Amino acid sequence: MAGEKETGWEGFRAKVHGQCSGCPRNANKMPVVFQRKGSLASVDFVILSQEPGYWLRSEQGNGAEQRLTMLCTDGTPIDDVRKANPLSKVLQIFGRFDPKGGRVYWTHALKCVPERGDRDINKEWRKSATRCREHFIEELNLLGRSELNVLAFGKYALEMCLDIFEGQDIDQELSISEFMQGAKLPLIYKYKFKDGTVKNVNLFVFANPSSEVVKIMKSGGKMTVEEIQDLEMKKISESFKTKAAR
Repeated sequence: MAGEKETGWEGFRAKVHGQCSGCPRNANKMPVVFQRKGSLASVDFVILSQEPGYWLRSEQGNGAEQRLTMLCTDGTPIDDVRKANPLSKVLQIFGRFDPKGGRVYWTHALKCVPERGDRDINKEWRKSATRCREHFIEELNLLGRSELNVLAFGKYALEMCLDIFEGQDIDQELSISEFMQGAKLPLIYKYKFKDGTVKNVNLFVFANPSSEVVKIMKSGGKMTVEEIQDLEMKKISESFKTKAAR
């Protein structure tokens, strides 16, 4: 089974790099998906961010993946780490990590770097996401064992997760700050894949580390988004250390 999974990863990468008919990013697609040099079963935590940043357009070939791998493993330069949202927050939680071979894997709701700018996602989300969601489902099937922790950063990443795990509309215009105020995290799902595989998924939700994130101050006993994130970070860090000690 392990060998089949490893072979399946190359097939998955081929799909991501292949043509996606009808996707607005298809003509000039620049997908980012990490190779795996370690066991797929070793992954415990899957980071899902919204999309690769437009700043990666200057990279050639597999340069974007190589650049992001170096930022994950080295943590510098800090200016590039900030540009690679949500990497600054991920490094706070896990420290430096190897997305190609460690227990923490990083992927994107939309796999391709946008062609014109980071705001492309606002008008391309629905058409692109309906195709990329199948890639994410395959990643979840191939990675880990019977349980996975998924950390969704930003409203679009959360919308994809809610679409997959709860059947909600993939473009629901939700407020991530209000969602974090109203939901008890992590959200826990038992997800059955088409091949019959069943996995328990713990979904943690984070606002993207951005100046545009709405900050909700304490009122009526509620917590701020920052306070919620601090609690979730502690839970994840403790789980990460506990699993490592086994």
